[in-house]
Amino acid sequence: MKTTYTFQIVQVVVPALVALAVVGLTHAFSINRDRENKRREQRLGYLVSVFRALSKANHHPRLYEVADEVEQAVVDLQLFGTPEQVRLARKFATDLGTTQEADMDALLIELRNSLRKELGRKPVTENVQWFENRQEKGRT
Repeated sequence: MKTTYTFQIVQVVVPALVALAVVGLTHAFSINRDRENKRREQRLGYLVSVFRALSKANHHPRLYEVADEVEQAVVDLQLFGTPEQVRLARKFATDLGTTQEADMDALLIELRNSLRKELGRKPVTENVQWFENRQEKGRT
């Protein structure tokens, strides 16, 4: 009789413990997934704002007007970017600081391709297209 009672307890307790373990693991995985999704969203948000700031500055007639945005974009890119993006951002900043001129097309293309990949979009092979700078058109 005692063996039957013990067997019945085991039949109830073991599945309950397994169910609790499954619930605990599911909860832990959900928390981890949510944390990773939040990090991804935050990183994407920063990188999109970097892309926009650099795009705004590209061919800007008075770069000093957007210098703070460009500087913040370079800082954010060094924090959230891939190693290649960090390398290109450092090259851009160094070139801009030493010669007051810097080509950011390679940086923007790398950033665009990385963002498109992370968003599940197909890669684009063309260069970034810019509107003609009308203010510089009249200069010679």
